[in-house]
Amino acid sequence: MKKATLFRECLSQIPQAKRREFDFIFSVAENIVAAMERKGIKKAELAKRLNKTEDDVSEYLTGRYDFSLSELVNISDALGVPFNEIANNKERVMA
Repeated sequence: MKKATLFRECLSQIPQAKRREFDFIFSVAENIVAAMERKGIKKAELAKRLNKTEDDVSEYLTGRYDFSLSELVNISDALGVPFNEIANNKERVMA
């Protein structure tokens, strides 16, 4: 319980705009994972399609990567899904 309280205290100190940015990045990562699962594409295959390393793809999938617009387009093309399926932010609330 104490960890959750500390986490919420730390989170409350992050400016709203930055929290929305984090939320978007995590949403993109979740969308990539969901598309990969639906299409049966493994991390190694996506890395090959993107001409990236598996470590690069791991960063995409964990939300530790600040995507550019062109990278999102490349990822959606590599997965064979519409761009808006990858870039859709489900607007979760980070409290």
